[in-house]
Amino acid sequence: MKKRLIYISLLLVISLIFTACKVTNDPRDEEGDTNKEELTEEITLKSYYPFKENMKKRYEGVGNEFAEQTTFIEFVDGDRAQIKTFNPGTVIVEVIEYKDGVIKEIFREGEFYHIENMLDSNNESNNIILKEPLEVGTSWTTMNGFKKSITGIDVEVETPYKRFKALEVTTEFGEGRKQLDYYVKDIGHVASIYRDGEFEVKRLLRELEMEPYQMEINFYYPFSNDIKTGYIAKNIVFNTNDSIEKIMEYNLKNPEDDRLIPVISKDTNINSIELDRGNGIVRVDFSKELLKYTATGSSMEKEILRSIVNTFGSFYGVDRVYISTDGNPYSSGHFSIDEYGFFTVDYEGVEKIEDL
Repeated sequence: MKKRLIYISLLLVISLIFTACKVTNDPRDEEGDTNKEELTEEITLKSYYPFKENMKKRYEGVGNEFAEQTTFIEFVDGDRAQIKTFNPGTVIVEVIEYKDGVIKEIFREGEFYHIENMLDSNNESNNIILKEPLEVGTSWTTMNGFKKSITGIDVEVETPYKRFKALEVTTEFGEGRKQLDYYVKDIGHVASIYRDGEFEVKRLLRELEMEPYQMEINFYYPFSNDIKTGYIAKNIVFNTNDSIEKIMEYNLKNPEDDRLIPVISKDTNINSIELDRGNGIVRVDFSKELLKYTATGSSMEKEILRSIVNTFGSFYGVDRVYISTDGNPYSSGHFSIDEYGFFTVDYEGVEKIEDL
């Protein structure tokens, strides 16, 4: 009897083992379902166009000198990102938005050589970049009336950076002309290939870095021992979501040359900077401490104002600069403007300071 009980127990154990093995190998089992869920999670809209701070991508161009470019994530807020693109011809800013199952460009402006947060802007560009569901056959029409569609999921694409398996999007321009764009999870766009018969232009990812970008800005300062103005070409470092007000403020306070004096005092702040595109004016509002600092005699005050105007005018590409203090138009014992007034840039006789 005892032996019979042991035999039955062994049969039960063996049966459980085989049952467990069968469940594990069943494609409908829990583990199998989890894998499917993970695969589904990988193919998401945001993963193929990530908004990562300080993401800088450099592309090489093949077939056209303007195909080369560098992109940088300049500002990010929620489901919107501002991307700055540098190419041999210009600098472009785009605002990209995630909304209602699509990624689209809602703002675009060229000749954008300054730094300005445009995340709240919308010039109704409405150019769809990607659209759900992310599967072969999903299609949409561009603003110019061309058909765009997802034509591959794990398509191999070779770039100087590395070989990828990418999501492929094809734009059909008609008459045999088309463009293939490739997007990779957690990286975004990695390649474009434009084809017109045997003619081909490629833009291929060459470098991917997570670091700030640098740009050169001319900062103007009065001389300490003479009534005149000089300027220094400084390389500034910009991280995603940095404050351009703080960057400008710091550099105006620190000329880094004993021959020059600060343009604003240590206790003066820049409250805001606004580019009025319609009127070609940049509006800069300082704290009231600026007025105390400029009360040094009309000649020096003139050079301080000239330095402010030249610095902001040159950076924002305008000739007119409106200066205010805590919201009030600039007004001192020697110089004043009303709410419609402005100061004009003046580069005459300005010296570049070379030997820092």
